[in-house]
Amino acid sequence: MKYAKNQLLKYRQSPLVIEETLNLEEQAKKRFSETVLALSPLEVTGSISYLDNDDITLDVNVLGNITVPSSRSLDPVIVPINLAFSELYIEDENRLKDFEETDAVFVLENDSLNVDDAILDNIIATLPLQILTPEEEAGDSLPSGKDWHVISQEAYENEKMIEDEPEIDPRLSKLDDFFKE
Repeated sequence: MKYAKNQLLKYRQSPLVIEETLNLEEQAKKRFSETVLALSPLEVTGSISYLDNDDITLDVNVLGNITVPSSRSLDPVIVPINLAFSELYIEDENRLKDFEETDAVFVLENDSLNVDDAILDNIIATLPLQILTPEEEAGDSLPSGKDWHVISQEAYENEKMIEDEPEIDPRLSKLDDFFKE
């Protein structure tokens, strides 16, 4: 879904209501080929409002499923999508300084609003960094190979504590027995 600014002018009085099922799988695989293995059709609801100051707001809810590689084994993992986001689009790039860095404010490109790109960008941005298959979550086994293995954070911290203990000089070891009596 792509809307020209001129199309949105007629929605000054009441917002454009969006209730669509979008198939963005091909576009998602093209833009995020390393991340997206599959994308189900997305149920999109929301609205686009044209404000009096020529700003445009996009409020969207997205439901669907995305298949991404496991961060441990690269096996496919289906992740449910239940996403709600709101973004503001402005014309003048100089106005960006009026907003906080954390605000979702974007400059309109070519006087058009590309809702598909906004949806895909937000889906990818909300994916967790660690995605595991159900088997990987349930099991304790971690990947290993020749001369290497992955350890848990807890095992790493235990090893570090042992390494950090100071070694006693063997010449002084007899002093350990001095205070035992």
